[in-house]
Amino acid sequence: MSNQNILIIDDDQAQHEILGEHLELAGFSPLHAGCSKEGFEVLKKQDVALILLDINMPEIDGFQTIKVLRTHPRSVDIPVLFLTSLDRQYLKIKGLELGADDYVTKPYNGAELMARIKAILRRKGKHPAGNKAALSGDIKEIGLGDLLQNIDGSQKNGIITFTEMDGELVLVDGSIVSAKQGSSRGMEALLRLMLLEQGHFMVSYQDIPDTKTDQTIPVMKALLDGVYEVDQIRMAVEETTQQKDPFLELTGNLSAQNYRIDRFKAKFPCRFIDLVTTMDGALRNNVETVLNAIRSNAVVCLKK
Repeated sequence: MSNQNILIIDDDQAQHEILGEHLELAGFSPLHAGCSKEGFEVLKKQDVALILLDINMPEIDGFQTIKVLRTHPRSVDIPVLFLTSLDRQYLKIKGLELGADDYVTKPYNGAELMARIKAILRRKGKHPAGNKAALSGDIKEIGLGDLLQNIDGSQKNGIITFTEMDGELVLVDGSIVSAKQGSSRGMEALLRLMLLEQGHFMVSYQDIPDTKTDQTIPVMKALLDGVYEVDQIRMAVEETTQQKDPFLELTGNLSAQNYRIDRFKAKFPCRFIDLVTTMDGALRNNVETVLNAIRSNAVVCLKK
């Protein structure tokens, strides 16, 4: 991965200096352009592995720039990461819909940004040119609820895959006709995805046959029910542990009543949410089982 060229298109010279230093420390070779026109000139002369693109620039903004990049043969398959101070949800979705691979807001953590760049380049290696998802990015940046509302509002059918969460949602005519997360299905799978909400997602818009089942649920109803249930779970966890997602450790005092937790003792120490979403059965029951184990001191929350 070393010596790959990363093109920075930004009208802020300070950003070039900061980003250039981060990229060099990570083993990349930074290329610099103060505006989109300069960026296009660089692309004519240099092979570029990834583009870091600002949005708010004079003359040609980042959104106009990516439209050009996605129509030119030399740049159509180059990954683009928007790096901008604009932190509006609809702008993030717009950027991803125009073909960006990720969207990071300033100020940013340098180490996290380098990790995202490397993750994009790894994904590019796994998915050859021409096999690009219609929409992709980090689900934490967009939010599962906003993503589903956006797809529902566009009246498109599609499949959303969540690699790190081992999940998949199939949307047809404004309804979720299939939801998977690990071994869970239906609303239980959606609840787990909403509670975990981490990692990369890819949306593929396509014609999907009418596959409605008894588990089919309209997107907006699924979101309303899901948000309520997840909020209740988060409130119960924080009320008992005084933490949002505590690290858990076994104390060795597991009783026969904790047999469901005992099956997963190899996972410890682990996050609360990781544990309850891994356990079989209804998510709400899993949460109550683990909270009861905490109350009985069979499981303890590690201090931050």
